[in-house]
Amino acid sequence: MDTVKVAIHYLDAVDWLQNANPNPTIDVNIDVWRIKITDHLSLIGQLKTLLLPDEITRAGRYYQEKDRQRFIVSRAALRIILGKYLVQKPENIRFEIGPNKKPFVKTTGAIVNYNVSHSDEWVTIAISQTKVGIDTEKIDQSFAFKEILADNFSADEIRFINQTESIEKFVLLWTRKEATTKLTSQGLDERIKNIPSLDGDHLTNSDIVNSAEAIKLVSFKLDSDNLATLAYESDSEPALRFYDTDLTSI
Repeated sequence: MDTVKVAIHYLDAVDWLQNANPNPTIDVNIDVWRIKITDHLSLIGQLKTLLLPDEITRAGRYYQEKDRQRFIVSRAALRIILGKYLVQKPENIRFEIGPNKKPFVKTTGAIVNYNVSHSDEWVTIAISQTKVGIDTEKIDQSFAFKEILADNFSADEIRFINQTESIEKFVLLWTRKEATTKLTSQGLDERIKNIPSLDGDHLTNSDIVNSAEAIKLVSFKLDSDNLATLAYESDSEPALRFYDTDLTSI
């Protein structure tokens, strides 16, 4: 049975670049963009014009106004950012659904992999030539996480979570499992309990992570209330670049 190495670590500090490269290129390195939703609410009307009719219909299905706004900002941000990489107008980007319902960009140009997550006030987008997955979660002190520990975490992970600052530890490990499943398009199923999420190097069954490639995970904070984890397949050490994004400036 094949085994896969999963390397996991936490970044204590992230250097969020305020001025993004106006002409980004797609390569083996990985770019992570964060967009604060509340900073772009005054632009909702403008951003909505970048969406296709089916995306506008999807936005309209959300019952809560804040959910509609989040969808519009996140979708427009994805279009704007991908447009910079692909040298295309945001409204000309076309998406299709691949295996296991993972969306991809339909393009005859450079191969681009991306993944999107949003939580609370943040949208995060990871872009690279290599496969990527990203998950963002709010540290919600009111969330009854202990009810789902047994079904989703190993005994060692549960012991780690049940130490001090339990909710933050829970969110940290949860984003790691989610990012892995988003990377490999496996979805959340019974394997989630065995997906590694503790710091360090792990050897696991390739069937557990739905990949035959080495996987690396990097966790970091978006702010004091939100955690994120980036997952990617790579045997090398790609540069990770982090951008704090104002959509009007890119």
